[in-house]
Amino acid sequence: FIRRHIALIEPRILIFVGGTAASALVGTTQGITRLRGRWLIYRDPGAPVDSEGIPAMPILHPAYLLRQPALKRETWHDLLSVRARLDELD
Repeated sequence: FIRRHIALIEPRILIFVGGTAASALVGTTQGITRLRGRWLIYRDPGAPVDSEGIPAMPILHPAYLLRQPALKRETWHDLLSVRARLDELD
């Protein structure tokens, strides 16, 4: 369902909020604390093999940030990275 929505919208960047989203869409087994802050590439299984994919930034889930407020600073830096990437694409 979500893969079809992504294909229809054709976003320039994806933000995976939490480990479940990242593991479901990229297929990784790493935890969100290891994934966050690193750019991943989302590739639609139905897309042509030569497609570039969509850059994706995994971030910590807001519920996790409520339990670990010290990590908000790292998430803010992740979101600044997303903003910079969007500026590069324009």
